[in-house]
Amino acid sequence: MALVSLILPAYNEAENLPELRRRLAAVTAALPGHEFEFLLIDNASADATPALGEQFAAEDPRWRFLRFSRNFGAEISLAAGLRYARGEAAVLIATDLQDPPEKLPEMIALWEQGYQVVYGQLARRADGNPLKTIGVRIAYWLIHRLSDVRIPPNATDFRLLARPVVDAVNQCREQNRYLRGLVQWVGFRQVGFPYDRAERKAGQSTANVLFCLQYAFNAILAFSSQPLRLATYAGLLTMSGSILGAVAYTGIYIAYRLGWLAYGPPPGWTTITLALFFLIGLQSVFMGLLGEYIANIYRETKERPLWVVDRVAGFEGGAPGLGRLARAVEDPTRHALEAESESPARPGERILR
Repeated sequence: MALVSLILPAYNEAENLPELRRRLAAVTAALPGHEFEFLLIDNASADATPALGEQFAAEDPRWRFLRFSRNFGAEISLAAGLRYARGEAAVLIATDLQDPPEKLPEMIALWEQGYQVVYGQLARRADGNPLKTIGVRIAYWLIHRLSDVRIPPNATDFRLLARPVVDAVNQCREQNRYLRGLVQWVGFRQVGFPYDRAERKAGQSTANVLFCLQYAFNAILAFSSQPLRLATYAGLLTMSGSILGAVAYTGIYIAYRLGWLAYGPPPGWTTITLALFFLIGLQSVFMGLLGEYIANIYRETKERPLWVVDRVAGFEGGAPGLGRLARAVEDPTRHALEAESESPARPGERILR
């Protein structure tokens, strides 16, 4: 039987977890040809999420729970889940019940047909906030237009990754992570399936309009240099316009002095002032853009760990790198990254990346 790891990132999802567990149990029970493990990654929730995670792990040996020392973000939760997944395939499922677990048999069937990446594509979005819907659409449009890798339209993180894909993604060590871009970058045989995103059953989403736009911005910075190229083009265009304007101004002035025109160029500083402020603003935008790229370079050079573990439950041999930071295996000829649970760490021995 093939082991399938279900990665469940959570942040303040205590109201949704019992229903999610019930639905996952029903779906996996209908797939007797596979074994399953459930890896719940808690991003330092402030509600009862950690208590439920430890309870699930105590009641069912298939459940494993890992809690971060602070909120490291949704992308890092996915990275940690892939790091500790032991299955021949890993499935990423949101714990807010908006991604239907009932799609799991269809995803596994496509994997068994030979596809190594099976990703969900939104056919219908059930967001109660129209502003969020607009923000998400703008974010997807920007990512699709500006990313160097081609992200399928409306693709989500609700997806299945075969073990070779998981190993390849685990070797990508950048701090500014964008999983959908990484999965497209590593390649392999991929296929999408449509699904409708349900409304959130309980709790409050943290993905507001500002979050969506920031998400798009980070994705573009991680997988595209096109904004810098656009800045260069805009600078050349502005400079060309200034030269043409100067030539036109000089021609009008000469024609007026020679008596060919009844009126010379209009006097005054309004146009000059507006143009000056425009160019100053344009330069400020480009300086900020360069600053964002330099800031990303600065974060990468510090080589800090991607996450820090607070506590775990259900891990054999104890906590992986409990209370310490851990370093990934450097040798690319090894099996991507060692599984922490296969060689338990002594306290303070490992570093989590």
